[in-house]
Amino acid sequence: MQLNKIKFIIMLFPLLLTGCSLNTSIDALLTPPKLSAQQEQIYSALKNYTGPNISLKYPRSGENLSAFIVDDIDNDSQEEAIVFYKKNAIKTEDNSLRINILDQEDSVWRSVYDRAADGNEVEQVMITKLGEHDRVNIVVGYSLINQSEKVVSIYDYSDGNLNTTFENNYYSLFDAVDLNGDGKKEFFTVLNQSASRRASAAVYYLAENGNYLRSSVELNESYTNYRNLTYGEFTDDLKAVYLDAETSSGTIVTEILSVDSENNLSVVFSPDLEKEETMRPSAYESTDIDGDGFVEIPVPVSCPGYDESEDDRIFLTKWYELKNEKLERKYLSYMTITDGYTFIIPEKWYDHVTVIVSSVDNEVKICSYDKDPEDCVEILRIKTVSESAETDKLWNDGYDLLHSRGDKMFFIKVNKENEFVDSQLLELIITFPMDGNHFHELWKQITDKQSKLHFIVEDEQQYNDSARLINEYNIKEYSIHPYYTGE
Repeated sequence: MQLNKIKFIIMLFPLLLTGCSLNTSIDALLTPPKLSAQQEQIYSALKNYTGPNISLKYPRSGENLSAFIVDDIDNDSQEEAIVFYKKNAIKTEDNSLRINILDQEDSVWRSVYDRAADGNEVEQVMITKLGEHDRVNIVVGYSLINQSEKVVSIYDYSDGNLNTTFENNYYSLFDAVDLNGDGKKEFFTVLNQSASRRASAAVYYLAENGNYLRSSVELNESYTNYRNLTYGEFTDDLKAVYLDAETSSGTIVTEILSVDSENNLSVVFSPDLEKEETMRPSAYESTDIDGDGFVEIPVPVSCPGYDESEDDRIFLTKWYELKNEKLERKYLSYMTITDGYTFIIPEKWYDHVTVIVSSVDNEVKICSYDKDPEDCVEILRIKTVSESAETDKLWNDGYDLLHSRGDKMFFIKVNKENEFVDSQLLELIITFPMDGNHFHELWKQITDKQSKLHFIVEDEQQYNDSARLINEYNIKEYSIHPYYTGE
């Protein structure tokens, strides 16, 4: 079998496919952190209003995890503080969750507003503008007393009052994101199936007059919960919403939705559960694996040569992308969650390669075969090591350094005698932050090889760092992939 070209793509990324959930109270798991000077001042002002016998309450998820959320919430160019707390009272009716707003007068914090919250515990808090209206929206997700149900409310703080503009809607997940490409955020919610409610998704556009324009769709009633929202390019300026949903068997599947320029929400792909489309273990969440702006859905399959009944069998991963409202396979890969990298298998190798893993040596071998996977010949091997004297031995044994991340170094060794290896085009994904010395060593190893570098940047500083490397090393073949929202 003769192949024209060997193409390696190693994608090195943080552990994207791991996840966990905490059902116990966050207050029981965390020791309150030491307060900053500003937080001490806010806390003191709060206790001046409430009295000393209170407990601060922390959001369980999202970007705002502090008990003190400081932001300009009334568009006056001055910061206010939002604090959630409970009174440590003996009577149940006296220890419900409350919201307090604090403001500064002559650089002194004081409480200016207090009210009962709309739930029992704080799940998530977002401060954001929505749609065409200029007001700042305080979006708060709550869990109720039974902990299994959640509601979301949106508040507007103006003229010294906290007004509710969106009240107690049940949800499983919510987010504020620009889905229709107009540069303004919409409010997006997902609700799982229950005895009294249909599973649904809804998008709310905040009009200039302050009213919410709603568009919704029903979702598959067989899903038991929703665990992950991911956004990717769809068409033109529109985004697709990739919704990872749990099934009764404990696996997850992915449904894909989109919003058009008129703010109409629609389902553009729903998996056929009888065919087990996109069905996989819950750790395999949808993600943009290659940083191109389009989300891929990972589905594991048994590696050739391994019996389906083997508990320790090796898996390959098929990555699917949405094209013309249908899923198409984009990549086949070997992925290791432990070491945090994915090896994309060249298309011409499909049905002719298998993988052998040595946990003792922390090494992965990609091997070719003709008819029998058990009768295979090594194409290459990838070894992960910590920075130590072992690296010198690898250099001497013909390994090339691919990448380094933290205390890990990733080496590759190619069997040039394998018929799969005609020529060598080495494509490297370079992620940040990186060690400049390691990049220098990497460049020395590949400078005389046919290679192309792909820089994945998440902010302006990383873009500037990649441009500096391109100029400093006179890199001719490269691409820069932005992988950030710009916020």
